[in-house]
Amino acid sequence: MTDEIAVIVSGPRHAGSQQQALQQQLVGALAGRPELAVSLIPHLYDLKPDGPAVRMLRSVAGDMIVLGWIYPRAAYWVLDANRIRGRMGRTAMMAEEEVTDEAPAARAGEEATQRTIWCLDLREHAEAGPYLEEIGRLAGIELAAEPAMSAKTAGAPHGAGRVQEERAPRWYPVIDYGRCTNCLECLNFCLFGVFGLDDEGSIVAEEPDACRDGCPACARICPAGAIMFPQHTDPGIAGDAAAAPGDLKLDLSQLFGGADVAQLAAAERDRALAEQRRHAPGTQEPGSGKPSDQDELDKLVDELDDLDL
Repeated sequence: MTDEIAVIVSGPRHAGSQQQALQQQLVGALAGRPELAVSLIPHLYDLKPDGPAVRMLRSVAGDMIVLGWIYPRAAYWVLDANRIRGRMGRTAMMAEEEVTDEAPAARAGEEATQRTIWCLDLREHAEAGPYLEEIGRLAGIELAAEPAMSAKTAGAPHGAGRVQEERAPRWYPVIDYGRCTNCLECLNFCLFGVFGLDDEGSIVAEEPDACRDGCPACARICPAGAIMFPQHTDPGIAGDAAAAPGDLKLDLSQLFGGADVAQLAAAERDRALAEQRRHAPGTQEPGSGKPSDQDELDKLVDELDDLDL
């Protein structure tokens, strides 16, 4: 491969010493290579929709390798949500069944693109070697890990650009259009105005930041498993390609004695709605006459949040 490839290194949401050392090793080995254009950005999922990092990513015309701290499937569709599109690239870190060789269909008002986007999950390995090996394979070059930089030199090395922007954690649904059947279940279920339809009648996260923090109800209710929340603790909701959409439903049915996914999703949604009302100006705290079945569903949701499924 002779064309320059953009390599995007996304920072972790909470950087510990191990994460910093891995990122520094990667950037030290990648920066300065003429075949690669290396850029450092904040955490991919938290990027502002029209912030400097998203604008930079949209300016990249060619192939792109993205290293982030979320599942590769989630990273690819986070990029898509920000109008950064291309063919999903095959890597050793992405499930075979999630990859298609077809270029994505052009959206309304956009030109079709033939470029490829490869996504790698920086949580899979503690050392830089496996990532450098995969990037080298994709770029057709040999890469060797450099020693971790000291704290004094931990900025962007020569040959790497760093995009700065104010960081704040975000929580919003990400749609996998490879799975989505446009059934509109999410649109009908969500009470917060998150979803809408584009000019072609396809579902979109029209107001993503209207989503209530911590509520994954639409991901549970989606029959195709097409909605992700990349920071959720459950891999099936966070975008793990190995977690089949039906697995979670079966597990929950067994764990909670018949409480199905629809009931749990409704409880999560209703709890988020109640929280919104409590914080709305001019509203009163709700009384104590809460139905017992709602109490039970809330208890199930609390138990679900504590599980490591």
